[in-house]
Amino acid sequence: MPLNPAQIEFVMRQSVPSILKEIENGRIAFPDDLLQYKDTAKFKEIQRQFASLPDPEAVKLFDRITELEATGSDNHQLQTLLSNFIDRYGASESLAEKVQHARTLHRSLTADIEQADWESVDRNSIMSLLQHRHRYPGSDHELEIEQMVWELTDRTSDTAVSRYLAEFPNGPHAVECQAIADSRDLWIDISTNPDPLTVSDYLLYEPGSPFRDDARRLYADLKAKEIEKMRNQPSAYKVETLKLFVKHGVFTRDELISRGVATEKTLEQIDNPPILPKLEQPEVSDPEIHSGATDVFLFGIPSSGKTCVLMGLLGAKNFDYDNSVKDAGKYADDLSIYRFNNVAASRTVGNFVAQIPGTITGYDAKNQRIKFPVNLIEMSGEEFAMRIANNAEQEVFFENMGTGATKLLTSDNNKVIFIIIDPTASGTIRIATTRSDGSTIERVVQQDTVISKIINMLAHNKKVLSKTTAIHFIMTKSDTIGTPETREAEAVNRLKALYGRSIERLREIGRDYSLNSSSGNDPLVFTFSLGKFYVGNHFEYDSTDSDKIIEALKSMVYGKKNKTFFGTIKDKVN
Repeated sequence: MPLNPAQIEFVMRQSVPSILKEIENGRIAFPDDLLQYKDTAKFKEIQRQFASLPDPEAVKLFDRITELEATGSDNHQLQTLLSNFIDRYGASESLAEKVQHARTLHRSLTADIEQADWESVDRNSIMSLLQHRHRYPGSDHELEIEQMVWELTDRTSDTAVSRYLAEFPNGPHAVECQAIADSRDLWIDISTNPDPLTVSDYLLYEPGSPFRDDARRLYADLKAKEIEKMRNQPSAYKVETLKLFVKHGVFTRDELISRGVATEKTLEQIDNPPILPKLEQPEVSDPEIHSGATDVFLFGIPSSGKTCVLMGLLGAKNFDYDNSVKDAGKYADDLSIYRFNNVAASRTVGNFVAQIPGTITGYDAKNQRIKFPVNLIEMSGEEFAMRIANNAEQEVFFENMGTGATKLLTSDNNKVIFIIIDPTASGTIRIATTRSDGSTIERVVQQDTVISKIINMLAHNKKVLSKTTAIHFIMTKSDTIGTPETREAEAVNRLKALYGRSIERLREIGRDYSLNSSSGNDPLVFTFSLGKFYVGNHFEYDSTDSDKIIEALKSMVYGKKNKTFFGTIKDKVN
């Protein structure tokens, strides 16, 4: 029955020990009877000490045990109550004295039969050992059982560690077991979303972890995957990440070199970057038409590798460019500096269109040296791709190609058009451009959408096609798609799989306008790489692919057929 206000006031005038005694005897229901004093210091002290009081149920159970012990009337029931009491309250500090008494009493009652049962316990079974312990909670074999259970406990198992702690919360291995539990929690956190640096630190700072073997396996797997990232997309791999891994010992310099993702020279350049010019890409609204030459256009999406192709062609064996041309001459010279230092240049931006005049050197049928004048024209992919993404009507015209592009495309010069394909961008790409007010706009586009728009745009411009001798594909970054022996076949397979409709459209255009006469009106695919690429956009220049394209251009300049060359690559995309 709840206390009335007068009784509660009387209680709160008593000492804390007296109040606790009344609570323990059940005459005061705590905290309900005293809640109106919950903000007082006395109430809080009562609450603090109450937490350490023995469970009233435990006290009642122990009183019943004491009663049966005194009368000695029912040893079987007494053993049952003792076992129950020890199981429930064995870990209670406030009942430690009573628990010890219960263990001693239980041992005295079962000593005669326990030894026989102990002989039949399976020492290799945690279940058998614990069953004996529960049957004889005061056993003389307590320490023996604990040690055997510990030796059988799988330290890497959450369940096994938790079971040991539950059975032996104050056992001799409890501290070690808790450390394992803490290590397990840490390991779970790390292994849920791992990275090489974090796992490396775990191995370094947790030498005694039971999960060390798991960590070693995960570490090796993460390092292998990181190497694959460096190998498959070396241009996109961040130099800062690599330097961090080297600094913290995840990778050694020798390891990176032996795995083929870096060389001594590229690592030296990463540590001490060469001095390179800032690539200036001015917009030219009214470009000069260099008449009498074949215009060679490079079309593609942002970061497809157009600038890398241009860099390579400028360094090809049989090509000389004119660096006296305003703006474009400096741009060509700057690209040559990047190539000389084996560093790939950044992509073109905005409305930039570069026109670089030059000559291809060759020989006629009488082995007389002749020159083929060409204009290499690089088109910025960013602006065109953005216009496609922002065009609700899905129609794009030459006027959308960027400042000065329309004049170049509609000139009377013969034209060769290369559509640049990035094999690593088969999905969506994010592009961004800056508005006239300085704000930025972002869009997501697909490479095949941009490519098909380029082809459709060409198909609707008869004047341009009447002056075009060839339209072919160049698949850049070919060092990522296979060995030199297999990459051409792989390029064809990828082109067919991703751009089948575009290929057929170009065949139709080829037949209608007599394009690609050297290959039976079919578009060809040329594989291209500046050489072997390494992390950080560094490469070892190899002019093989550039020389191959320059050689092919000789037969395209005037639409003449060269059986020696095209006999080896015809029907690549048939």
